[in-house]
Amino acid sequence: MLNRIKLLLLTLLAMARRKPWEPALIIVAVIIATAGLSSVWLINEGARQGDIASDAPSPLAGARIVASKSTSPLTRQDYVAVRKQGFTQFIATSEDSRSLVCTGSEISDEPSVLRNITLLGVDMLAAPSLMPSAAPPARQRAATGMTTFAAPGVVADINCLTEIERQTGDNLAPPLPVNGLPDNTVIISLAGFYTGTVTPQSQPLTALIAVAPISESDAKQLKDNLPAHLVFEPASAIIAKGNLSESFRLNLWAMGVLMGVVALFIVINAMLLMYRSRLPVAIRLRQLGVSARLLQAALVGELAVYCLISTPIGVFTGLIVTRQLTPVLQQTFAALFDSAFVSPSPFLLTTLAGAFVIALGALTVFSFITARQLTGALSVSALRKPGPGMLTRIILSLVAVSTTTLLVWLANSTLLALISVAAVLLAGCLLIILWLPAITQQLVKISPAHKPLLRYIIASTSALSGKTRLAVCAFFIALSANIGMNVMTDSFRQATADWLSQRLSAPAYLYTEQPHTAFENRVKGVKLVYEGFSNVGQISVEIRSFPGDDEAQQSLALSEVINNDTAQAWQLFAQGKGVFINQQLAFREHLQAGQNMTLGPVFTGRERRGSPVMPAAAVVVAGIYPDYGNPSAQVMLPISRYSPPGGFAGVVALYPETAGAISQYEEMGTVYITDDLIDLSMQTFDRTFVVTDALNVATLLVAGLSFAISISVLMLDIKPQLSVLRGMGVYQWQIKLALLSQYMLFCLITALLALPFGIFLAWVFIARVNRYAFYWVYTMEISIGVLLQSVLLSMLVVFVVLLLPLGRVSPKVDLRQEAAL
Repeated sequence: MLNRIKLLLLTLLAMARRKPWEPALIIVAVIIATAGLSSVWLINEGARQGDIASDAPSPLAGARIVASKSTSPLTRQDYVAVRKQGFTQFIATSEDSRSLVCTGSEISDEPSVLRNITLLGVDMLAAPSLMPSAAPPARQRAATGMTTFAAPGVVADINCLTEIERQTGDNLAPPLPVNGLPDNTVIISLAGFYTGTVTPQSQPLTALIAVAPISESDAKQLKDNLPAHLVFEPASAIIAKGNLSESFRLNLWAMGVLMGVVALFIVINAMLLMYRSRLPVAIRLRQLGVSARLLQAALVGELAVYCLISTPIGVFTGLIVTRQLTPVLQQTFAALFDSAFVSPSPFLLTTLAGAFVIALGALTVFSFITARQLTGALSVSALRKPGPGMLTRIILSLVAVSTTTLLVWLANSTLLALISVAAVLLAGCLLIILWLPAITQQLVKISPAHKPLLRYIIASTSALSGKTRLAVCAFFIALSANIGMNVMTDSFRQATADWLSQRLSAPAYLYTEQPHTAFENRVKGVKLVYEGFSNVGQISVEIRSFPGDDEAQQSLALSEVINNDTAQAWQLFAQGKGVFINQQLAFREHLQAGQNMTLGPVFTGRERRGSPVMPAAAVVVAGIYPDYGNPSAQVMLPISRYSPPGGFAGVVALYPETAGAISQYEEMGTVYITDDLIDLSMQTFDRTFVVTDALNVATLLVAGLSFAISISVLMLDIKPQLSVLRGMGVYQWQIKLALLSQYMLFCLITALLALPFGIFLAWVFIARVNRYAFYWVYTMEISIGVLLQSVLLSMLVVFVVLLLPLGRVSPKVDLRQEAAL
């Protein structure tokens, strides 16, 4: 027994050393799968922890004490008196709304003005645990200056790598991200706030904020003891903001599963290649008395060794990738999802153990599947077994199409939408398996008899169609996903370009810190933008003002209007009886044009403190407009109804009489020409989807690799046929060209079948996944150029990958070395 085990182990070692690329393919596939799944798990864990941190109450959102009149501000004596009364949870704050200057960012080393950013001084000595210690982002250069803090979204917007300068001349370090801080605010210690010319007399205290809960009895006592010039305000209510990172995590898991599926095709084909090349040796081992059970156990043990080698490499690779992507993910979550991303702890032992168990279990199952598939493929009965009949193929095709259509139709959540995507791909694979042999058989019938080599190519394609199902399915999935993503991206690009061109109707836009009074009766040809914050149910919404003149009506595309009457919608909007809402709010709250909704009180500040500028009211949804890329729900009110002084957004649409007249506004702020804004936006769009294009090419490369491995397996079966052809006088280059042609014919037929599925997949991405993950949709545009580019690129990738195995084909075969099966 021991001698048999020793013989078996030495034989397996010798075979692995003789053809090291066969186990190397398995190791590489496992590394890809474990690295991808580890990265997905770590990123999702960071997103989950960020959601928990973001949903936590803000440390500066508690009750506060403010001055009732600007003529009698808060003083240091008031602060001391409140704390002496025992209310030590209150800390002093002071605001400075003057512009800050960033001395260098990722885009340029030139100084840039940070507008609409408030510097808030906080008495951190009174609450030392208020701001946790945080390491600076990895992308931040070494900087000097006083330590500052800001919300992750503000850090991403500022994007400053060096010092930040105050108008007083003091230097501030780039802010560190801390969850829960106010928007558009940079926090600094009160001692650092009052430096140079900034004193409590020139910049009085703004508020005393409670950093701990205050009971009703304490609040009543505090109100009774406050002097007349101070007012107590309770903590603001927390309203859900509709975070999108959950959908992002679900989509990321879908990408991880797709990566696992791609690795699955590589593993199965690699194991099939390894087992097929070892089959003669396995037969001889059985003849020497090695039992089938012992042989199978040894093969599983070999796979366990490969898992021990590959899983640590994959897990550490995933960890390194996640660490490198952490700054980018933090920026993405802050800017796109208005949420935080926390760099997760790796839990190495747990991750390694889990990855090893999953990989070994999957490889063990695949080994049994591959052995059965190889046994069936080499048996004489399998070669003679006919395929399903026409009626069976039609019934199975109808069942697959009907089931997929039903799943897509019933998809009403992100999870079901992703399941419908998988159903589309699986249905396509089933149709490929059912109809590819039938299509190739029809091609054999119509092939000319006077072209023997061409007829052999087509006949071989038909004969091998049943043996390349896995490779063809892998190529079909990769190409369908590639076509779907390209059509979706191209449609999104066209929709974004049209939307920007229509929405940005003014020749130029001014971003300023001037008050709105600077534009009253002094500057002609301007339209001011006002903003506010409210809620619809438990959803926080942004308020924007919008004019109702003819020019404005042309600039706002409404995807849905009340009673399908655009004139009635604008009439209700101008009268203040109706509002326009974006798709994000309509989809989240299941609203349609013509329905009533209750708009909560409108505040000019995001914290919703003080008195609202507009009370809650029931309004009619007059129309719904697209708002691509905006994660927030939004409501538009007529500027005649909503233009509060404190709500001026600092944005002015400029309509100068001449092009040269725009220069007169430059002294009031930063002027952006509309064409330049559109070009910059589209450049940003293209840079965003560069990663998607790279992933598409990588997916095609992996599918081509799977195809190449499958061909290597087939080469072992058709060597005798190639020798016969060589003996008949067919040149070696003709044989290689014939093999290349028949496999490219496979790819061409698969590509033609993938076109309709890719287009349908793009529609599912837009109308289902995008609809339920991000709450907005757009029109799908089918471009012949995009479809041809996808097909030709996929054919080119497969052509290049196939050159390697076909280049190694040698028709000179010694038939005496072929083992009897």
